[in-house]
Amino acid sequence: MRRVFFIAMSIAAANKTLAQIPATGSWFAFQLPVKINDKWQWHNDAGYRTLGASLNPYQIFYRTGLRYILNKKWSVATGSAFFYTRSSYQKFNREFGKEFRLWQEVNAQHPLSKTSSLQNRLRTEQRWFAETNSRTAYFGFRIRYRAAVTKAVTEKWSIQFADEYMRQQVNNKISFNQNRMMATAIYKINTTAQLQGGYMWLKWPNDSQHILTFTFTKNISLHGD
Repeated sequence: MRRVFFIAMSIAAANKTLAQIPATGSWFAFQLPVKINDKWQWHNDAGYRTLGASLNPYQIFYRTGLRYILNKKWSVATGSAFFYTRSSYQKFNREFGKEFRLWQEVNAQHPLSKTSSLQNRLRTEQRWFAETNSRTAYFGFRIRYRAAVTKAVTEKWSIQFADEYMRQQVNNKISFNQNRMMATAIYKINTTAQLQGGYMWLKWPNDSQHILTFTFTKNISLHGD
C-alpha cells in the first residue's frame, strides 16, 4: 500500500513539474502603425512568445484596430485580436488553444520635460477562449492599466520604465491576473523605425517569470509625411 501511495505521489509531482510555468522566456513583437490621416491610425501588432529558454512557441498572436487621435496628448482605440496559446507548459504538448479578443483603449501622453514623457494607458478586453483537451470554453473580461516613463538619452537612444497591472473577471469572480514590470532600451533607426530590447518581470498569481523582450516598430503614412 505504501508503494502504491509513493508511486501515485511521484506521478503527481512529475505532472506538476511538467506543468509549471517556465522561469524564463522571450517575447518578439512587430508593430506596424499606419497613419491614415491626421486623426485616424490603423493599429497592427503581432507577437511570438517562446516556451521557456527554447525557441519553441508558447503563444502567437495578431492584434489590429483603429485609433482616433483627439489631440497631441489623448487618443482612443478599439479593435480585435487572435491568440493561439499552447494549452500547457509541457514541451511535448502541441495543442494550441484559440482565443478571440475585442479590446478598447484610452491613451494619454504627457510631456514631463523636453526629453521625457509619461504615458498612461487604460485598456479593457473581452476574451473568448475556445475549448481544449484540458479545459472547457469560457469568457473573461480583463482590465489593464499601464504607466510608462520614457527618457531620451541621446538623439538615437531612449530608455523606458513601465508597469502594467491586470485584473480579470471569470464566472463572476474578479481576481488578480498578472503584473508586468519592464525596463527597455529604445534605438531610433530613422524617423519611421525603431528597435526595442528589454527585460520584464512577469508576476502571475502563483508564480513569476523573467522575460527578454524584442520589438521592431515601423511607422507608415499613407500621405508620405
